Amino acid sequence: MKTLLLFYSDLLEEGKDKLYQELENNIKILKKTVGVDSIYASISSQFKDIFDRFPDLCLINSLRDNPVFAAYRGLRKLRGSDVLLIDGGAKFNKENILSFFNRFNVTVGMIKEKWSGLALIKMRDIDYVIKSMERNFEKNLLDAFYTLRDSYSVVTEFVQLKSATTAAVVNE
Repeated sequence: MKTLLLFYSDLLEEGKDKLYQELENNIKILKKTVGVDSIYASISSQFKDIFDRFPDLCLINSLRDNPVFAAYRGLRKLRGSDVLLIDGGAKFNKENILSFFNRFNVTVGMIKEKWSGLALIKMRDIDYVIKSMERNFEKNLLDAFYTLRDSYSVVTEFVQLKSATTAAVVNE
């Protein structure tokens, strides 16, 4: 299993230092659960300094400052394994991550009808997820997962997470 973190300019609203502090905590959790060599980050040009702060991350240039396109670029590079898709601004704990591991289908974490910042994409469904991302570049990631379910008939689970355990809901 690989982990793909998504970074785009909307995450900088609260400041880069605060974002990097949260990222440091998230990376510690991810290293313990998925391993050091399995963490990738799809970044836009605003995050060129991320390599200096977090040299353990494998970086993928997203070319556009858009979370859907960042996910698209990252998933194209990570074909061949299951991918845990995580928004760069999401705050999570170990229990949130582990709750996604025993799923058989594409699983999208939700908080109050919005994407929580966590999704698990199975290897067998990655090509369909990439196609649904292509159809939703101008929309948000949640729309891409709805397209996946509705247009490609891929079984997609939308799991409600508790807002107390995941502090940030991704606003798109």
